[in-house]
Amino acid sequence: MNDLKKVQVVSANITKGGVGKTTIIYNGAYFLTLIKLKKVLIADFDFQMNLTNRFIPVNQRKDLIKPENDVLNFFKNDTIPEPILVDDNLWLIPGNPRLEELLDNVKNGKQRNYLLQWYYSNMEKLSEQYDYILFDTHNDHNMITDNILAVSDKVIAIADVDGDSMSMLADEVNHINKLKKLIVNPITGESFVNTKVVKIGNKIIADAAKNPDTSTANVDHRNFVKAFNQMMEIDDSFLGYFWDRGPLAKAKTENKSMFHLKTDARYNKKNNLEFYQKSEELFEKIFSA
Repeated sequence: MNDLKKVQVVSANITKGGVGKTTIIYNGAYFLTLIKLKKVLIADFDFQMNLTNRFIPVNQRKDLIKPENDVLNFFKNDTIPEPILVDDNLWLIPGNPRLEELLDNVKNGKQRNYLLQWYYSNMEKLSEQYDYILFDTHNDHNMITDNILAVSDKVIAIADVDGDSMSMLADEVNHINKLKKLIVNPITGESFVNTKVVKIGNKIIADAAKNPDTSTANVDHRNFVKAFNQMMEIDDSFLGYFWDRGPLAKAKTENKSMFHLKTDARYNKKNNLEFYQKSEELFEKIFSA
């Protein structure tokens, strides 16, 4: 067991919707499978099921998702979900619209630490099957999300250009520090939580990202980039920011990752090449050990 490669667990969370959490998990999965040639399991714990819908359209759910596949199996005694192979080296544990209904059971103590139990009970098997596990969370700190944060090696905290976004990054760190004190081994007193928070920006106007001092872009974007750059100089948990470029929007509407579009003649024009390069560099930072 000591020589066993440990599967890396990465989640994305922030207590604000619309920051691009699902988009980053989706494209991050394809960065790992297409660029890094890794085997990846992704699990959708967002009540809205946006990640699941990227792989399995709503009108195909009944045909493609069986009762044994989705996240509700984490709440059933002696069962674990059976992932669906959705692409080469990429497996999905789909979400379920009933997940929110079960939150009260989790709050009341039923399967309160179910995900920790699942992970530690299956660590060896998971490490043999996958290189990475990616979790998409609901944008909150409910008991389900706390389970995911606790089991993660890394949590990607995402800020967009919003007045409260930078403070929300600090809130995520503070919340995980609380979990480290709460979720401990009762015998040794050691924390089960060894989560590192990495911080990124998203949806930044490209010209502001490249030239914050001379850009004619919106002043909020320029100020965000300047503030983020300052933090990157003194805090290595601030990794960088994704540009708001056409390929990201097209990747969503065409149900393809940016790494698929990079090889598409329609979307690999000269003005997009730097976007792909910067995005790949940032994903490399996010998923590096």
